[in-house]
Amino acid sequence: MDPRTRTRVEVETLHTLLPELDYYRALLVARDCAPEAIGEAFRNESRRLHPDRVSVLGDAALTEKANDIFRLVQEAHRTLKDPEQRARYDELLAGGSIRFTDEARQGAQADKRAADPEHAATNKASEKYWKMALRDFRDKSWKAATINIRFALNFEPDNEVFKDHLKQAEEAQAEADAKKEKNPYKLRIV
Repeated sequence: MDPRTRTRVEVETLHTLLPELDYYRALLVARDCAPEAIGEAFRNESRRLHPDRVSVLGDAALTEKANDIFRLVQEAHRTLKDPEQRARYDELLAGGSIRFTDEARQGAQADKRAADPEHAATNKASEKYWKMALRDFRDKSWKAATINIRFALNFEPDNEVFKDHLKQAEEAQAEADAKKEKNPYKLRIV
């Protein structure tokens, strides 16, 4: 079969099947595939089904159909590459829904944001100190982290994430202090 005809038939067929395709079938992967397989399948399918390959045929309607297919492939990749969204999609799929609705996507993103300490600050003033505290946490500068979290708590006294991190920083500082040499004037003879 002529490559141009094959491309035309493939796009037409896939476009008629779009309402029935779930994200796994759109990427041609098994439901229990590894996360790495999703990225590889996306690259393969996006190369194979990219609208630019169809646009050379000069048929605007066929190019629009290829765009619809490509949007589904991108949506499938965006959903399945994120473990939380993939788990939520699997639940929706088990319930009979084959598309990730906007509400479900927003719910997954809200869950992800809620679990991420980077987004714990809700006040602009506290956010400045919170970001500095998180940087201090990464640098294991416990005293500075404690100070910055206390500043952030001045603006959001009921923030549980702040309180939890403050407790962790204070415990880490106490542990570091316990390991320190107590007498600064002690001489070591080597």
